[in-house]
Amino acid sequence: MEILISELCKSLGVSRTTIERWIRQGKLPVSQKGRTYSFHARDLKNWAAKNHMSLNLTPRPDQGPETETQVSLHTALETGGVYHNIDTGPDVLSVITACVEKIKAVPDDFKRDLTQQLVKREEALSTGIGEGIAIPHPRTPLEYIEKPMVAACFLKNPVDYHALDNQPVSTLFFILFPELKFHLHLLSSLSQCLRNRQFSEFLKTCPEQRELIKKIDTLHLTPKK
Repeated sequence: MEILISELCKSLGVSRTTIERWIRQGKLPVSQKGRTYSFHARDLKNWAAKNHMSLNLTPRPDQGPETETQVSLHTALETGGVYHNIDTGPDVLSVITACVEKIKAVPDDFKRDLTQQLVKREEALSTGIGEGIAIPHPRTPLEYIEKPMVAACFLKNPVDYHALDNQPVSTLFFILFPELKFHLHLLSSLSQCLRNRQFSEFLKTCPEQRELIKKIDTLHLTPKK
């Protein structure tokens, strides 16, 4: 059975940008006809098992009107918060540990579990997308997270994060969610913002939360509720 790239995005819970990045890195079993990518279900299952990835090729049942599943990036950032000048060690583990410790909306009793899940995700495939930015997220929903959130973390010093462009990372957007449907929506919204050169340059100023949210709203990239 052949799987289209749009179906694979839904099955893995990642954006098209991430899938295309993995293709460029040679990390996915893929066939190409012209500009169209396709994947074979058997190859994908073997790949997912090898990389400890959660793969669901069975369509999910309808979960009601889309307005009920959407949470704006604006709202998610208000929930997750923005954190500055985070001092970390020189590796991915120390970065994730320090950042998770700062995120106030994550219950203290579960920060260790979240750190472990995020590190395992990075060990499978780096979420460093290039230009000093990473988008860490767990592979599965978090039952101890009441609301979907995005936490923006600005590091005191850039760290080697094994990113696509081999550049050190200084800005991280943590996407945390109680249900997978929120992850897909927020990742898509954030990816739209990051494709805007003006927005990416703006991040280098390490903006405060109000400024960051205002910039997102100004770009008209926050989906309507």
